[in-house]
Amino acid sequence: MNFNLSCCKDFSAEYVVRDTEDGIRVVHISADATDGARTLDLKFSWQIPDVRVNLVWTPLGYTSRNIGANWSGYSESYAMRGAPVISDLDYSDRNRQTIACSDAENSVKMHTGVVEETGMLDCVVKIAVAAPVAHYECDVRIDTRDIPFYRAVADVRRWWETYPGMKPMPVPDAAREPLYSAWYSYHQRIDVDAIVDECRYFSKLGAEVLIVDDGWQTSDNSRGYNYCGDWQPTPDKVPSMRAFADAVHSTGMKFMIWYSVPFIGSGSEVYKKFGTKTLNRCGSSETYVLDPRYPEVREHLIELYRRAVTDWDLDGLKLDFVDSFRQNNNFCEGMDCRSVHEAVDRLMKGVSAALREIKPDILIEFRQSYIGPLMCTYGNMFRSGDCPADSFTNRQHILALRMTSGGTAVHSDMVMWHPDESAEEAAYQLTAVLFSVPQISVRHSALTPRQAEMVADYLVFWKKYRNVLLDGEMSYYGCGANFPFVSSRLGDTLVGAVYSGGVAHIGSMAEETVIVNASPDRRVMIDADFSGEYCYTVYDCTGRETASGRTSPGVTGRIDGVPENGRIVLTKYRY
Repeated sequence: MNFNLSCCKDFSAEYVVRDTEDGIRVVHISADATDGARTLDLKFSWQIPDVRVNLVWTPLGYTSRNIGANWSGYSESYAMRGAPVISDLDYSDRNRQTIACSDAENSVKMHTGVVEETGMLDCVVKIAVAAPVAHYECDVRIDTRDIPFYRAVADVRRWWETYPGMKPMPVPDAAREPLYSAWYSYHQRIDVDAIVDECRYFSKLGAEVLIVDDGWQTSDNSRGYNYCGDWQPTPDKVPSMRAFADAVHSTGMKFMIWYSVPFIGSGSEVYKKFGTKTLNRCGSSETYVLDPRYPEVREHLIELYRRAVTDWDLDGLKLDFVDSFRQNNNFCEGMDCRSVHEAVDRLMKGVSAALREIKPDILIEFRQSYIGPLMCTYGNMFRSGDCPADSFTNRQHILALRMTSGGTAVHSDMVMWHPDESAEEAAYQLTAVLFSVPQISVRHSALTPRQAEMVADYLVFWKKYRNVLLDGEMSYYGCGANFPFVSSRLGDTLVGAVYSGGVAHIGSMAEETVIVNASPDRRVMIDADFSGEYCYTVYDCTGRETASGRTSPGVTGRIDGVPENGRIVLTKYRY
């Protein structure tokens, strides 16, 4: 590879290449200002032949995986958005080149684009440091090993964790348990008694955490954010937040509430204090984004959350809209840093430290797209971006998160469905999120008897195989077809899901192999090496047994009559 490095004027830059192991190069880049601290722009580039490159995977690309020309756009990350990694993969989902950067705070733009004249791939990493610096350094990691691309991406996550300040926040067991969210089921119409009743119902099914979302702080139900900022319970909905928390705790569930971190409305009391210390206005609304470069803004937010957790006995916070903090180059008296990215890092580190001092097992949830390696150090729950009743998008979001999140608990977007759907149809919302912690947001009183059976069975099933689903070695088949089969293997157990195509691409069977048929196709082909006979049992989506039998050794298994969103459990036959 022939590398090129350029930078803006007033800086000199150089790079050093080292091969850390076969197929991996780490390029150390450094830059020094020639005359005092300056903002910095760097461009690092090289070319490779566009041979067997089929797709480009990025953390926020989801189903958009086209290669593009070298004049097309970039995948951008910074502290509050995405992650600095991009992967080129071949027609068999194997890695051709995975590029990552150690700088998780500043703006990092990456792309690999086709040069139309030559058929080469332009590989570019652009770094923009918004705060003036006299010296800067980072590493760019280039992995060309012939391994599944998702394993190359997983190795990047482990690589990030080797850098100072990149150790993920501990994940308490409660972050890995099913959760009830009141958002889609109640929206801003918070009803304390009804929500506590939901807790009684869903706690018996295995849910262990409640999140009360937007609405507890305002009487207005118009879904805007003009009333954010003061963060006091509105008496007509929540007469006492502490009493609410106590009632939830009495059901055996933990209690989290929602905050929009950056937003203050012009009608709030806090706007009178911080209205001149904002980054921007949100569209045409009367909502503004606080500027965290002011230390008093950060101190205000940290104290706000600390007091809430202490006074109301909260078990966690859902901290929303962190990605609304955007870089602003204005620099005013009273600010202690120029970079918004750096200021957000200071803010979120302060929040995490203050809350963990009160409760070491505090739960902190973030939502796509703020899911990068720095965000992992501030929170321990990453949730799929909003996609109500959209099982396909929820699945794509979750699989992308699983590739970059390591041990941080990945949660589904809140699961909901229309009451008129059959149990089999509603079950798509749950089987789609199999490889994440399920968040459920339906009213139990609206469930049909079969829907209720389905939900109860799913949660029992999910909890039984939780460690396999969350901690096992993941395999993703068919990136270009949106992953029609996904599996996770831990020890002697494998759990997989067929989402389309009717084939479970397992490779080698485990002692116990579970296949979820998350499709309408009632025939499942098992593409695996059967080294012996296996007994199997088929269940429908409510957990009722519908068939059983035995496979023949050495033959690719075909099992007919597998119900929609049902499952097959295969265990090795012992003679």
